[in-house]
Order: sequence, then C-alpha cells, then structure tokens
Amino acid sequence: MKRIVKTVILLALVLALLIPTAWAEPDAAVKGIYDALLAEGSDYSEAKAISAEYSPETKYDEKLEDDGFTITVSGTGYMDGSWRFTRDGDALTTTISNDGMESIVVIYVVKAVADYLGMNGSLTMGYVNGLSMLELSDDDFSMTPDEAAGTTNVRINIAGPWEMKELDQMVIDDRSLFYGALTEDSASMAANIGKVMMVANGSADDVTILLGEYGELDGVALQSLLNLVGILQPAGWEDFTANYTQLADAEAQGYAVRLNVDAQTVGAIIDDAPEGYSFAVVHFGA
Repeated sequence: MKRIVKTVILLALVLALLIPTAWAEPDAAVKGIYDALLAEGSDYSEAKAISAEYSPETKYDEKLEDDGFTITVSGTGYMDGSWRFTRDGDALTTTISNDGMESIVVIYVVKAVADYLGMNGSLTMGYVNGLSMLELSDDDFSMTPDEAAGTTNVRINIAGPWEMKELDQMVIDDRSLFYGALTEDSASMAANIGKVMMVANGSADDVTILLGEYGELDGVALQSLLNLVGILQPAGWEDFTANYTQLADAEAQGYAVRLNVDAQTVGAIIDDAPEGYSFAVVHFGA
C-alpha cells in the first residue's frame, strides 16, 4: 500500500512539472506580432503566395513558441536559413548574416510589429530605411554589426508605438538614393526614407515625380525634392533648384508642380498609396 501511495505521489509530481510546460501560453505581444506576420494581406503572406505561384520550390515555415517565433526559408538558392526572433525585455531580437539578403526577413517582421502596434507601415519602414542609410540607431530599432562574426544583431522595439526621434533629420539625398542622373532611356524608381516617399517614371526629357510626405508637406518634403531633382537631373533641373525655394504650386518653362493632389491623381501613378500621406506631383518636360 505504501509503495502504491509513493508511486501516486511521484506521478503527481511528474505531472505537476510537465503540465505548466505543456500548457505554457506564448507571450501576448509575441503572439500578436506572429499573428500579424501571418495575417491575410501582410507583406509576408503575399511573399509566400507569390512564391507558391512562381517559385513552388521555395518553402516557408513558421513556428510560434512561448517567448518568440522562428521563420525558416528553403529552396531559394540565395537566402535559405532559419531565424529566431526572441523577446528580450521590450524588444524582439535576432541575428542575421551581413550579406544583405536576410534583411528581407527583418523587414517582414518590422511590418508585422507596425501592424500589431497600430503604426503606419510605410512610415515605419521609411524610418527603418532612414536609420540604416544614415547609419543611426535608437531605442526603436537598431542593427549592430559584428564584423568578426560576419553577422548583425537586430533589435526591434515592441513595447509600444515608436517615438521615431530622428524622423525630421531624414531627407532624400545622395546617401539614401541609389539612382543617378536620368538618361534618354525611360526608367522607374522609388524610395521611402523617413516620412518621405517618392516614385519617378520617365526619362531626362520627360519625367513625372510623385513625392509624398506623412502628414503635411513641409520643409522635409521641399529639401527632399530639391535633392532628388539635383540627383536625377532632368532637363531644366538647374532652373528648378535655383528658383523653387518654397512649397507652392508652380509652372515654368520645362516644369510644373502641383501640391496636395487628390487620390485619383496619385492612383494614376501608384497602386495602393499609403494612408496618412500628402502628395505632390512634379513634371519635367513638354
């Protein structure tokens, strides 16, 4: 009888140790971000759908755990790997290689964090791009290279909406734009830096630029536009940069500027314009 009692007690102790592990619930923030990552219409879900249609050999897998989640990608031939995003205090952390391609996975997670925290996704990505281009870090987001290991440590704030303290320092310039002067050949290009985004379509002789800024168009948009025109150098750019000194509708020989254009005008240039932005359209050419 004593042996039976001891056996029952030991079994109860074993179950007491096992049950909390089996029933452990994922961290609420981690699960919220994970759900946003996999939600219908998310950037990550759309990437998976495109791969399923055009690159069926590419496989994505996700695993949720109590303090983080893991994303695994295989079959790409160029960015296969597994990345664990772990909660560390008020942040999600992970480590990626320095070859550049793995940053795509970080982008998907940042967008999911933005959705979970109720932040504007385009603005959040613009801020992350700006920090990267200007080689800045803050409490919201940081990427710290470990040159010896050939890796980068990533830290993403998940405690609440980001302050984005460096936002007004971020303008489009030659540090944040990978394009040079336009040529006679038609081209399309885009950028999203800080609270400013742009799309340019055309050639040196005939180009349309859509410039958007989160909130109202202000000095950040003006400086970005002047820098952008100086980089792309469409026909008439010297006259524009010399004389266009304040945000206003304008029309001169070779260029025209329209501020605060409507959604229909924006929609004729890009699909799915980001919410919360004001837009200007600048045209160079006849």
